[in-house]
Amino acid sequence: MKTKSNTMSPQDVTLAKTSPTAIFDSPAEVLARHELSREQKIEILKSWELDARALQRATDESMGGGEPPELDAVNKALLTLDPKDKTRDQFGKAPTKI
Repeated sequence: MKTKSNTMSPQDVTLAKTSPTAIFDSPAEVLARHELSREQKIEILKSWELDARALQRATDESMGGGEPPELDAVNKALLTLDPKDKTRDQFGKAPTKI
C-alpha cells in the first residue's frame, strides 16, 4: 500500500475509489484490506478496470506511456469477489471505439 499507515482513512477510501493506483500497488492489495467491505472493494476494482482499459486503448493506439495496464490482475480480483459478474458497472454507458 502506498500510504504510510497500515490502516485506511476515510480519505484514502475516497481516493481509492477514483484513483486506485494512488493507494494500492496491486489489485491483490485491495482484496487483502479487511476494513473494506465487499462492495467497496468491487467499486475500487471496477474503477481500476476502467483506468486499465483506457490505458490499454491508448497503448493500442501508440499513445501509451507509464505503467502497463494490470487488466488481467484486476479481472482476476473482481472474479474472486463477484464470480458471476452480477455487479453492474457503467461500461455500457461509456463511449466505445468502433
